[in-house]
Amino acid sequence: MSKKVVIIGGGASGLMAAIMAACQGACVTLVEHKDRVGKKILMTGNGRCNLTNMSDLRGKYYGNDSKRIYEILEKFTAEDTRAFFRHIGLYTKEKRDGGVYPVSEQAVSVLDALVTEAKYCGVQILTDTEVLDVIPESNGGTVLLETTIKEKVSETKGKKGNANKKSGPKMVAIGTKKNKLNYDSLIIATGGQAAAVSGSDGSGYRLAKKLGHSIIKPLPALVQLKCEGDYFRIVAGVRAQASLTLFVDGKEEAKEEGELQLTDYGISGIPVFQFSRIVSRAIYEQQVGLRTIKTDSVVVVIDYLTYLSQTDIDELVKTRESFAHKTVEEFFGGLVNKKLAMLVCHIYKWNVDTIMGNLSDEEFMACFKLLKNFKVVVSGTNSYDSAQVCSGGIPLEEIGDTMESRKCPHIFFAGEILDCDGICGGYNLQWAWTTGKIAGEYAAINKGNYEGTE
Repeated sequence: MSKKVVIIGGGASGLMAAIMAACQGACVTLVEHKDRVGKKILMTGNGRCNLTNMSDLRGKYYGNDSKRIYEILEKFTAEDTRAFFRHIGLYTKEKRDGGVYPVSEQAVSVLDALVTEAKYCGVQILTDTEVLDVIPESNGGTVLLETTIKEKVSETKGKKGNANKKSGPKMVAIGTKKNKLNYDSLIIATGGQAAAVSGSDGSGYRLAKKLGHSIIKPLPALVQLKCEGDYFRIVAGVRAQASLTLFVDGKEEAKEEGELQLTDYGISGIPVFQFSRIVSRAIYEQQVGLRTIKTDSVVVVIDYLTYLSQTDIDELVKTRESFAHKTVEEFFGGLVNKKLAMLVCHIYKWNVDTIMGNLSDEEFMACFKLLKNFKVVVSGTNSYDSAQVCSGGIPLEEIGDTMESRKCPHIFFAGEILDCDGICGGYNLQWAWTTGKIAGEYAAINKGNYEGTE
């Protein structure tokens, strides 16, 4: 008889697991608590879905067991991912940075291909369905469910002159229905706690703990940073090519370059996202007493003038008479965003119409030093809702090579719920495809010979 495989979570790893399990002949049911599957897929790559990356993976992932992360990723590579999607009818293209996108550059193309393939393989998809409990048994177990029942109703706009005009049908909840599913294998692919609007609400962590797993504290990653200083309101909205160096307690931890985005609360953009998980961990460890760093020792140093060498600056000093008639705002407005020029004036308490010829050589050089080494003190990160992924999760030491739990037989895990997070660029989706593929295949042939621990 076919194995009964139940998958909790209809994101990237859950859909991949469902397809792989069904391809092995299993009877697969995928349970999603949102009204549709794949919402987070639609959000990736700014709606274009950077679905993997062909660059070297080394150094692109974080977790407590980095060696194990790369061993797992070798089992289903970026090349395998592209071959899989081509097999199900989705053609992809590689960009200069190694990022791989659907040729349509529409995330919906990726989701449609996955859902179509899942249905073709016989996967039953249940949406609007919450998992109330998981009850493990000797040869499988039972999942208790509650499904929201909806019906279409017509709405009226209710505006003046349109009181009786219908605006079209809308699905409205009219009740709930409890149900249960028996399983031979269960895959938990619920995601983490980032971007709750997509369905990642942390429920998977609660299930994992109930099943005997420990959880490394989930924290926001690929997220904006909050910074100290009342001047950010001046530069909010600025986008600038810059080099950023992260220091924690005086030690350089990371360096990134790219488009920096300045907000009224701090800094954002891909270079910030790339090291934001280091900031999350450092501040959390400080708060719980695992680090003894000072409160103001998480610092980002920004170089807004990456294109100017010290020789270039020295030459500007020598020729400064040629622009002595300009104001500080006018001169620096030719080097950086005008708002950054205003920031220089704000910090040095000059009027924006201060004439360059009235500055001493020391004051002139101080402006360049400020823009080449602009120091911001980081006070925290934005919330889970603003994060693209979470760091932390189930330790990989509690998971076997088949993605089966070493704590509870017949239970498998895939995706972001595990202790692995990657940088921007398609790396997190590659982790989802890889772990989903492994979990789905082995869940379908599961014989209960799990790598249990005492």
